[in-house]
Amino acid sequence: MEKPRAVVESVKNSEFAEGTKGALSAVSAPVAKTLVSYREALKLQIEAFWRRNYLVVVGAVGLAACLLLWKVMFGIASLFVSLSEGMAKYGFLALAAAMVTFSGMVLKARYTINPDAVYRIAMRRLNTSADVLKALGAPLSGTDIRAYVMTGGGLRINNLKPRVSSKRCFLIFPIQGSEKRGLVSIETKKKQGQASSLYDFKLLAVDIAGHEGRIYVAGDEAEYKIGGGLIAELRDPIVKAMAAQNEFEAQDDKEEKEMEEAPALKASES
Repeated sequence: MEKPRAVVESVKNSEFAEGTKGALSAVSAPVAKTLVSYREALKLQIEAFWRRNYLVVVGAVGLAACLLLWKVMFGIASLFVSLSEGMAKYGFLALAAAMVTFSGMVLKARYTINPDAVYRIAMRRLNTSADVLKALGAPLSGTDIRAYVMTGGGLRINNLKPRVSSKRCFLIFPIQGSEKRGLVSIETKKKQGQASSLYDFKLLAVDIAGHEGRIYVAGDEAEYKIGGGLIAELRDPIVKAMAAQNEFEAQDDKEEKEMEEAPALKASES
């Protein structure tokens, strides 16, 4: 009789444990959901604060770094050299400001993308691509008509840890060869913390008038369609600008002609 009683008690204990576990799960689930919601809200608040006040924050950090550097340099120099009050106040302050400014310029060069630099690098790569040169005819030349979109580069919070998102540049511009014209599409990503000349070209493609298919120097069709076809959205303004170029030149010629005829009209009226 003892053995069945032990089995019954074991079953009761198991049912009690399962009931307790279910009750705890029912209570902890809303708490966990609330914590996740608060965490997400905190993340959004921090990112929004940075977008609104990043200039103030950067300025305050730069000023604090300048003052700290000034004090440190003056303190070290005072141990070895007797300095005048004017030299102490203004000389080291100017030096500290110059050092902080230079550091800021270096950091900006490391984490931003220069579209002109991307354009120059792309032109060098296109002028050394056998497929592009064969289709367009050497040499290749660009124009001043360009369109680009920048994405990323801001502060983002991942597991409550601040990170700087990778900056990308989508650039499109026309290109002229000795035989045909084309349209260059570029997507480039800045390598984190690298020198300003190092860019990771995710896409470098050329659409050629009258040529079937697209020539890919870097990337592929999937990369071309990334971001919902963002690079394709830049085609319309470039194509319209190219089509309107003749109209703009005719308008400029008309205005120049009117300016040349204006003195003669004034002389005849007088």
